[in-house]
Amino acid sequence: MSTADRRIADLSEQFRDLTIKKQMKVLAHKAAHSKLYFKEILEEFEKTLLQAILEKYDYNLLKMSLDIKLHRNTIAKKITKLKIRRKKKKKER
Repeated sequence: MSTADRRIADLSEQFRDLTIKKQMKVLAHKAAHSKLYFKEILEEFEKTLLQAILEKYDYNLLKMSLDIKLHRNTIAKKITKLKIRRKKKKKER
């Protein structure tokens, strides 16, 4: 493993050890110095977060909506708006 790879691995581990609020501060600082527009940054974060939560709940919108306190219709609209592809469930045999 190269020195650069070790440094990246160390930084990644340090980042994981931070609280979610501190991680968001790091990301916000990085985003503030990027060439993206505010709206693009928010949409990318929302899409990434929504995708992760959908995967956590195996794309069960009802269960997800009850747990995160966001109406299932709102979630469905966000999925459409952000062009998130729904994972197809495997057919049981």
